[in-house]
Amino acid sequence: MDITPEDIATGASAASASFKAIRQLLGVFKDAKDMLPADKQAAASLAIENSEKQLAIAEAELAKSLGYQLCHCEFPPTIMLSVGYADPSRTSKGGPVFECSKCGYDTAAPWAFTRTKPSLTK
Repeated sequence: MDITPEDIATGASAASASFKAIRQLLGVFKDAKDMLPADKQAAASLAIENSEKQLAIAEAELAKSLGYQLCHCEFPPTIMLSVGYADPSRTSKGGPVFECSKCGYDTAAPWAFTRTKPSLTK
């Protein structure tokens, strides 16, 4: 059986939906944690924090396997998204430019690319 690009896109979409559902579930657990007795809240907070970190690692691993760029500004790595393209007449390397939504780093030289999306930095 050959894997087609459509199969990969379908799998990536399903994985993305799964990650979203897990994040929502963790949000419910965070809210429910406050209803626990005080002696159990610390353990629940630690478990939720560890789950969030493992989820972020899994997302980064999936993104890397799908060819996304990763920024190493923090751990787990942040997935970088395409925000424009480099102009080969203005820089030695043309092609897509990726940007980190957390630190703002991009893969192009300053002012050497055409931005097609707004800055991702919060």
